[in-house]
Amino acid sequence: MKKAIIIGALALGALFSNAQSVQEGLTYTPQDIYGTARFRALSGAMGSLGGDLSAIGVNPAGSTVFANNYVSLSLNVFNQDADTDYFGSTSNDGSTDITINQVGGVLVFEGNNESGVTKFSLGINYDALRNYDTRLFFNGVSDTSISQYFLNNANGITLDNLQLQNGETVSGLYRFLGENVGFDAQQAFLGYEAFIINAIDDTDPNNIDYVSNTGNGPYNQTYFEDSNGYQNKTSFNGALEIDNKFSLGLNVNIHYLFNEKFTRATENSNGNVSRTRFDNVLRTDGSGVSFQLGTIAKVTKQFRLGLSYESPTWYTIEDNLVQEIEASGANINAIVAPRVENLFAPYDLRLPGSWTASASYVFGKKGLISLDYGIRDYTNMKFSPENDFIFSQNNQFISNNLDTVTTLKIGGEYRVKNWSLRGGYRMIDSPYKDKSIMDDLTGYSLGLGYSWGNTVLDLSYDYSEQDFSQNLASGGLDTSGNVQNSLTNIVLTLGFNL
Repeated sequence: MKKAIIIGALALGALFSNAQSVQEGLTYTPQDIYGTARFRALSGAMGSLGGDLSAIGVNPAGSTVFANNYVSLSLNVFNQDADTDYFGSTSNDGSTDITINQVGGVLVFEGNNESGVTKFSLGINYDALRNYDTRLFFNGVSDTSISQYFLNNANGITLDNLQLQNGETVSGLYRFLGENVGFDAQQAFLGYEAFIINAIDDTDPNNIDYVSNTGNGPYNQTYFEDSNGYQNKTSFNGALEIDNKFSLGLNVNIHYLFNEKFTRATENSNGNVSRTRFDNVLRTDGSGVSFQLGTIAKVTKQFRLGLSYESPTWYTIEDNLVQEIEASGANINAIVAPRVENLFAPYDLRLPGSWTASASYVFGKKGLISLDYGIRDYTNMKFSPENDFIFSQNNQFISNNLDTVTTLKIGGEYRVKNWSLRGGYRMIDSPYKDKSIMDDLTGYSLGLGYSWGNTVLDLSYDYSEQDFSQNLASGGLDTSGNVQNSLTNIVLTLGFNL
């Protein structure tokens, strides 16, 4: 497949609205819980408890709670179910996936009592922060045609840029436009070549005005989105315990994300072009770094307090895009498939940091109860370079529309001989001031564990639900649909004390 280097730092902004671009960025900030079965069963409320490899991802001081060297591996069965509403028409879709979502280990060393350091630990842990294997489907009747997307992009583009000349191919012109004129010219070319839009004066090479060829509506439309990918974090941990009372810890985190999103928009209308299919495959790769600092204090033998700070995550992200369009109608049967991979210039995304305060009470060997309260200011999310027009618009949208998010997580555990029964609840505020764009996330969890001494087997079930408005611009539709999205995870963790 041929490749085209698209001019502009974020020419892809022509395909996404500011709201859509920011919403994509929000998916890179993990909002829900992740990790081991015990961590998930307590809804992630383990900031002051420690003693779990995923809990280190909240408070790095937690690795000193391990009494022995320890390793664990977790298997996750993930299910997504989405109910959608598009102009009053409802649909349902979803996906299921099985992954290894956690693996790691920690080494525990005795300290020198004379120095006050009673224990120190070194660890490494991999956590899958987010599973992008999701599907959405919308079906309904709209008053806005897909042709509007191509008209918007064709505005100001001269006709001679859109017409194939002698000896030119679709692939060649599409690539030329991307490298020399811009992404909007490519989109105009797709619409013109597929007869979705027509030039007002097709004899004037300097024509810059175009009209729709899809009729006056209404327009029967579908939008299908199939995403595949993941976001993960590898944490390198070091921590020490002082006087058996205070623990301090540090994580250095390496982040990676990959997401391949296929979208297909279709439209049936009463125009000369009566049926349209528009496909986009957007691939996103990113890597980033962050760090965490944390402390845990044993106020009494039973009562613990924790405080941790997570720095911003600094990502560098690259996108590439492949497109195809098909249109048919009266004397029209066009398939425009350039088979050119658009490569967009890398950009930087800074995700906001957070603070987490924790408290827990341990009832000896009977059980425990724990609470985490977190705060994250999403107005600190930023795209760069900031002198790019699209990034500047995105950052202004963030400043005007996003808000500070608070997170509340509560978990409990009850032990009966070798068995542990667990449960938890969590509530995470919407990052938007307007909750009709994205509502709060709520979830609960249950779990069961059994210990053979040096071997531990844990099982958890967790459920979360969140409503949001999905902008369909990535499919060329200048509309939005409503989604009620629910996620279910069943996690099995096998751990060994060494």
